[in-house]
Amino acid sequence: MYPDAVRAGSSVKGDAAILVVGNGGSETINYLQFVHSGFPAINARGISLAPDGFVAIPVAVGTTGLELQNYTTTGRPGTYLPNGVASGFVPVRTPKIDIVSPGLYYVATVFPGQPRNFETRPTAAQLAKLRKERPELAGLKPVNFGWSN
Repeated sequence: MYPDAVRAGSSVKGDAAILVVGNGGSETINYLQFVHSGFPAINARGISLAPDGFVAIPVAVGTTGLELQNYTTTGRPGTYLPNGVASGFVPVRTPKIDIVSPGLYYVATVFPGQPRNFETRPTAAQLAKLRKERPELAGLKPVNFGWSN
């Protein structure tokens, strides 16, 4: 499954479930893979998640056991070797969440190239930036976080 990221300034339906991932590192993320209790995996490719930025990925309500499994960066692209071994994919494995209703789900802030790989709780500064820079998302109900975190 290859959903397109929600573009800044585009409209978002009120009945949508949107995953939000932040980048707290210094490298641009260009691929995210989410796994869940069903198949196939949810692959967000062709994205450009710049440092200190956010990406929003639509998913189906009813998706269960969803976690961010891995990512790649522009400086370390993912590939598969002829023998089938994957290379360049950085493991994350966030806690699993269930997408039970429409709204915003904050999955993680990823820290490429840093020992602390991810954080699941957004900071107040991140939330303020998200509301300011992505008003199309700010109108959706936060499901697993609060705007005042």
